[in-house]
Amino acid sequence: MASKNQKAAQARAAAQAQAKALAKARERRTTVMVIAVSVLVLAVVGGLIFFIVNSSKAQTLADVHAPAGADATGGILVGPANGTLRVDLYTDFMCPGCGMFEEVNGAVLPKFSAAGDASTYYHPISFLDKYSNGTKYSSRAANAAAVVADQAPEHFVAFFAALFADQPDEGSDGLSDQQIADIAVGAGVPQAVADTFVNGEFADWVVAATEQSSIDGVATTPGVMIDGVIVKQTDVNYLTPGVLEPYLNSLLTE
Repeated sequence: MASKNQKAAQARAAAQAQAKALAKARERRTTVMVIAVSVLVLAVVGGLIFFIVNSSKAQTLADVHAPAGADATGGILVGPANGTLRVDLYTDFMCPGCGMFEEVNGAVLPKFSAAGDASTYYHPISFLDKYSNGTKYSSRAANAAAVVADQAPEHFVAFFAALFADQPDEGSDGLSDQQIADIAVGAGVPQAVADTFVNGEFADWVVAATEQSSIDGVATTPGVMIDGVIVKQTDVNYLTPGVLEPYLNSLLTE
């Protein structure tokens, strides 16, 4: 029979063995948790990198589906490509100043294009999406304009003007998809074309064109660029009636 000392020694040995076993179990659990967390972090980081890379790619004009007539700057050509002047107009369909520009100069740029004096590039962009209560009206309207440029270009200028004739207030929900389609049909766009606005065919192109406009130095809308140079409103107050047309004529005679 074991002595009291032997029993005590055996108990201590058993306790030590149990403590070692518990320590190893804790170590294994810790190791597993570290590995699991590391794998999760790598997965999150990898997913984030993938998202960033692909988001960046999605905002590059060279990599997105563009409407017919659009060039590498995100401008949709109206009129001849070899006009004496190149005029780029940057517009957000919710921008009050853009509505004023259309009211004042709506007939001016088409006149110069028709005469062959200007190659006019319209840039429908979406600076003001955050001012339509989450409906992204600027993007939806710009996409619709791109669809018309692609599928019914002969009605682009009329649709462009019609969107401003029924322009919603900045800070409102904007127009619904159905209202945009109805305006397009009223401007001569075939119903079959207007029905496709909701597909968002050129949504990525609108994002890319908006990003490109910022890269090209356009900080506000309306933005006017002539032969690659931004025209400051402080130099040429093109929101005042009777200013833009004589200014363009003066450039033609230089």
